[in-house]
Amino acid sequence: MLTTSGQRAHWAALGILVLLTLGQLRVFDRLLYSDASQYNFVLQNVDGVLEGRPVSKSWQQRFLAPVLVVALDRVTHDRLQSLRWFLALCAGAANLGLFVLCRARGMPPAQAAAWVLCFALVRLLYTFRLEYPWDGVDILLMLGFGYGVGRGYTLARLWPLLPLGVLNHETILYAPLYELLSAAFAPRSWRSARRAGAWLIACSACIYLLREHFYLGQPNWPGQEFEHATPLLQNHLHVWHNLRQWFWLDLWEGRIFISLSLSSAVVLLGWMLLRSEQRVAALWCLCVLASIVAFGYVNETRHYLLLIAFWFAYAVAQHRVLKDTPSGA
Repeated sequence: MLTTSGQRAHWAALGILVLLTLGQLRVFDRLLYSDASQYNFVLQNVDGVLEGRPVSKSWQQRFLAPVLVVALDRVTHDRLQSLRWFLALCAGAANLGLFVLCRARGMPPAQAAAWVLCFALVRLLYTFRLEYPWDGVDILLMLGFGYGVGRGYTLARLWPLLPLGVLNHETILYAPLYELLSAAFAPRSWRSARRAGAWLIACSACIYLLREHFYLGQPNWPGQEFEHATPLLQNHLHVWHNLRQWFWLDLWEGRIFISLSLSSAVVLLGWMLLRSEQRVAALWCLCVLASIVAFGYVNETRHYLLLIAFWFAYAVAQHRVLKDTPSGA
């Protein structure tokens, strides 16, 4: 149990956490809600998913976050306000969740608050000009997943993340991919590989069936141009576009931060592949980055938020608990 001084430190850290989150939301207001064309596009796709007519068929199974946003309408009576509340709640939950994970690993309140501060700052650095509600849920799921794999848990223990992820975003497929890569590096792990492969196939099948069942067709939005989707996957390939952005255009168009961030991350992850205790996580992240280059946009920095959440939680899980730390610290 916490001593009186420990309780004071704990509540003081939570107070700092609240102030930090409120400051973070002020920045979000300036970045995410200053351009009506951007947030209106997000709102159109919230409705589009629920109506079976999102801008892309590959978005159709993302029901979880839109349903929650619409549920907030009963309180706000305004869809934009519901979106703002939802993303704010996700940001606050992410900060609080990381703080709780830090405390669970035995960190004193000040150290846990420092971790959350760093997380929030990095989160702000990579905030894009728009965010979809499923991005906020992605962060929460990856905090849980990163902490779980950092503690050595398998999907047999983390399975509740899978149905939530299937109804939120196809990025949940990264979870069984991680276990599949872990099995590839472990000796005599055919059983684990088969289990991970079964999870991957099951999640992929659920996503495919949800899209096929609920998607009605493209929306009728004036002036909207629709990309050509790949067969079966229904995602859009942007490899050449992204490579040009990464290695050339971003260097000369004021986005060198993105280009250098990506290049530095790839170099660091390549170096980490040489470290046996972290090579699975490193290879997994390289696969995630490769999928962003293939199907996303490298300049949409919101794509990197799930990796940021994963690594913070993973690092917290790897934190060594100091057994001689007083219980009231």
